[in-house]
Amino acid sequence: MKNLCLKGLSFLFIISFQLQSCAFFYIEPTESIQGTTIAPPSSAATIIPSQPFTPSASPSGTPIPTNTSTPTPPFLVEAGTSVPTLLPPISVENAGQVSSITVWKEKNITDMTWSPDGSTLAISDGNIINLFEVDSYQKRRTLYPQSENIINIEFSPNGTWLIAGSRRGDEETGYASNLETWLGPDLEPRGLLYGSAQALTGMDFSPNGWYFATAYASTQASLNSIDIWNTLTWTISETLQTGTVLDVAFSADGNMIACSPDRYAVKIWDLKEERWIYTFHTSFTGAVTRFLFSPDSVTLAAGHYDGVIRLWDMREGELVLQIESKEVIESIAFSPDGRILASGGSYENNLIRLWSAYSGELLNTLEGHQNGISHLVFSPDGASLVSGSYDGEIRIWGIRP
Repeated sequence: MKNLCLKGLSFLFIISFQLQSCAFFYIEPTESIQGTTIAPPSSAATIIPSQPFTPSASPSGTPIPTNTSTPTPPFLVEAGTSVPTLLPPISVENAGQVSSITVWKEKNITDMTWSPDGSTLAISDGNIINLFEVDSYQKRRTLYPQSENIINIEFSPNGTWLIAGSRRGDEETGYASNLETWLGPDLEPRGLLYGSAQALTGMDFSPNGWYFATAYASTQASLNSIDIWNTLTWTISETLQTGTVLDVAFSADGNMIACSPDRYAVKIWDLKEERWIYTFHTSFTGAVTRFLFSPDSVTLAAGHYDGVIRLWDMREGELVLQIESKEVIESIAFSPDGRILASGGSYENNLIRLWSAYSGELLNTLEGHQNGISHLVFSPDGASLVSGSYDGEIRIWGIRP
């Protein structure tokens, strides 16, 4: 899922928003069904009570150790040259052989995602969305959204929809957000689905594509929420009151939603039981930077500012593994089989590390980026790992034939 960078999102939103008229060009959503605030369950054995969010300055962190890893070998192909086909999937057994395949540079990277069939890599620079062919990684098409400042892009699981989420404004003038749509295999533009006076912070499709979640954040309590859309009618079927939300993600089985109510906790909502089941707190220096579910939905992985990656068992709500990295964790990604967890470091130590998701063993360290690793995504077949950095550089990693 397709992922949002949380770093830099701990800002103060303007308290009074002017409600804007929603702009509907293709599908006309209904009024939001405002749910009541959901209190955590009474069972104290596995539930940690939620704490109120107080905005504060970004944590300063600890000194980053000097990197001593072995440099990654030169690239196999030059930018724009066809990549060898039938590359083997990256696995725990061959992770030590992963190296650079190719590289190119974009103006900027605000989000990237694969099409479900793995044929297309979509990359947004904030104003346009470039579509790259997987065999050559050459640009085949550019989409031009009506909205500026695109922060998220998501394909629906069946490839029917591409949704782009934008956010604009500032503390003085207020924030506003749009959802824009493209339909079908040809990605025909269908215009704006929804316009809001809230500040969009994250979005995600459910695995079956029936639902679409959008997260909003504000210091005004009533505007902190997750809207859950029915994608058959494109109407908002439920709104969860959450506290400040900095990202949102569905589990792979579609039974849970994870959100970060601030930078210091991750909360889990059970869709079947319709209640918050877990709240995982962290420390000031361990602010949450990224989180995602494993492909089997058993584990939630969270990257932190203090360089720690924590993995939680969703069956019991217990911490089962803590990986100590050497850098601020800017991005994380599970391999499709769930056995490898990739992490990307900050600009101070811009390395990509491949870990065993079961034991925490370091399998490989990949060098090459000159800036922080803002995005990591495995291809659907697991043969490629794509990384993007804050300077717009994109690198493809894999097993050379």
